[in-house]
Amino acid sequence: MRKILFNQKELSSNEIRRMRDFDLVLKKVQAQRDFWKNPWFFGTIGFASILSFLLFI
Repeated sequence: MRKILFNQKELSSNEIRRMRDFDLVLKKVQAQRDFWKNPWFFGTIGFASILSFLLFI
């Protein structure tokens, strides 16, 4: 199902400039890049690896 919006108000150049926040974008990219440094990542991957190894032997 697609949502179609009719008669939307067009944003002016000033409104677009005011909403830009490149610092927030960079913070989100950095957070996504460092997800593998989280100890829960290796715990989950390790558990899944051991479980799949034990199940398929």
